[in-house]
Amino acid sequence: MNTLEYRLEDKQTIKTFEAISSLETSVRFFVNYWVNEGKVYENRGNYFTNGKYFIDLYECKGEQPYADTIEKVPNTIEYRLFHSDRKIIKESTETSLEGIMLALSLDSVTIDNNTYKRLSLEFDEDREVYVYYLNG
Repeated sequence: MNTLEYRLEDKQTIKTFEAISSLETSVRFFVNYWVNEGKVYENRGNYFTNGKYFIDLYECKGEQPYADTIEKVPNTIEYRLFHSDRKIIKESTETSLEGIMLALSLDSVTIDNNTYKRLSLEFDEDREVYVYYLNG
């Protein structure tokens, strides 16, 4: 098990996870954006030092978490078109971290006979939902 610390560029700690699995740590490294306590952060990189893993963050002050969402099953993946309205075109619920990592690792997905490329990924800690942003 690992210790993972999210922190801002000025080294201010936002959140620390104790006893987090290597797979969950890897999934968190993989996403581009992280939502926590109503704020959106960009993942600026990760590293390991002194027995801990770190993710450096930049606060995206102009971005707001989704207000149009309802409570969902944890580990839902929302597939959203990257437009001004960022509409959900598909949802899936994964039951394991392995399934989440596999789904998020895809460079493109086909939904309703349309193939979309992955633009970026987000983990919304507040809602426990992953967002897979699609070109479109």
